[in-house]
Amino acid sequence: MAIKDLLVHLDTSEHGGNVAEFALSLAQQFNAHLTAAGLALQLIPPASFMGEYPYDLMVEATENAQKAADDAYKAFAQAASYGVETDYVVIKTVPGEAKSEFGRLAGHFDMAIVGQGGPDFGSDDELMAEGALFGSGRPVFVVPRIHKGPAKLGKAMVCWDGGMAAARAVGDALPLLEQAGAVEIVSIVSKNLPSEELPGFNLTRHLARHGVNATLRKLPYADDIGACLLSYAADSGADFIVSGGYGHSRFREFVFGGVTNTLFKSMTVPVLMSR
Repeated sequence: MAIKDLLVHLDTSEHGGNVAEFALSLAQQFNAHLTAAGLALQLIPPASFMGEYPYDLMVEATENAQKAADDAYKAFAQAASYGVETDYVVIKTVPGEAKSEFGRLAGHFDMAIVGQGGPDFGSDDELMAEGALFGSGRPVFVVPRIHKGPAKLGKAMVCWDGGMAAARAVGDALPLLEQAGAVEIVSIVSKNLPSEELPGFNLTRHLARHGVNATLRKLPYADDIGACLLSYAADSGADFIVSGGYGHSRFREFVFGGVTNTLFKSMTVPVLMSR
């Protein structure tokens, strides 16, 4: 799959500029079109509300949200490098439906790019990541809060457990892996796996047929697999991580598997997730 059509959540928070720079540089590297999706939530009075509702304040809040998104896109478009084509869409919906609307929109693109969000649960970015991962059928590139500068694709770390989500992530990340200078397939061995077995051997052979020279790294068993992977990524100097996204989304909750949750909450480098 060639990467030619990207979607980015237009974050209006203090971290929005970091995500925008990452997305614009990624689009430039792949000569891809980049669509920025702004969010203008339309507030509605709760069903239990009694008395006179301040509709003028509700309208003002919606208009302010629209203006913040418009202003963010103006800065975004001005920052676009020569040759990067961008456009702008606004998701106008009620708060509880925003992530689902973003997920449906992301299904029409090769990849969605979102920020990690703030440290508190339920930020717009975190919800958009949930919507895209569980509702689009497309990969999601999550940019950590601490990331600064353009997208770096020099060294990739692929988290491999042999499962379907990991296999899909590798397939979705193939254009990135083909561009990377170094690719490492990292597995954490199960307690019951014979020590002579090398998880990922067939994967390296598959990648070699795509021109990707990947190496295998087998890490010892760890109780906290997510923390172990992040620690190795830091020690090895990985520029980005490729991982399957595990868990499920229901009843408006963000429920990740343990490894995915740790990667999402504690990432220090961008993580491409697929499900």
